[in-house]
Amino acid sequence: MFSTDIPSKANWINSSYISYLSHYSNNLIQFSEPKSIDVTLTETTYKRVFEKYIFQYDRIVSQENTPDIYLSVKTKLYPRISGKVNIDRTLTSDDFENLFAPVEVNFIGVNGVPVAGQVFDFEKKHYFLENDVTRFISLTKALELDGQKDGKYFVLGREPQVSHNDKNHMMWTQIRDTEFLEFVDIDEVGIVEEYIDKNHVIPFFKEITE
Repeated sequence: MFSTDIPSKANWINSSYISYLSHYSNNLIQFSEPKSIDVTLTETTYKRVFEKYIFQYDRIVSQENTPDIYLSVKTKLYPRISGKVNIDRTLTSDDFENLFAPVEVNFIGVNGVPVAGQVFDFEKKHYFLENDVTRFISLTKALELDGQKDGKYFVLGREPQVSHNDKNHMMWTQIRDTEFLEFVDIDEVGIVEEYIDKNHVIPFFKEITE
């Protein structure tokens, strides 16, 4: 384990608890006895340990695809919806009681029902993509449990390349065909702007200004 300060909401993540799990995990998830790493936790050290014990980061996807997707949204959509929604917001259980993990959204607003959207890179490693999608769906469920039903949830991205048994393309297809999410191609973000304007969407959270 890294030597670092852990936020109070995550105080279960400690050496003694992982040690307990290494002996009593009921064979659901296997944990080894934790060992301390006396280095400062930074993105660089985290990636080195991750690659050593888990998997190599897909740097090509990160460098070539991700900037294009997010830059497109930030340059084409953000200027048109700024002030009408909250932009680049990290949501936690402080915002919604039933949210089990932090969720980053590109925008969130309300017009009687919640309106939120998130950009997804459908070319990234499947387990990373699956985690991103799961968190966004958990947000929709947390809002539903909070009494915010029939929300409008946008998934922005591009159709991934088709290959044999490609899990990412299958996930993209499921998202495209589902009823409670609306897929919008990254080159057609005007659909989002039109919805926000037509339905008089306003920011979900009141912004604090100095």
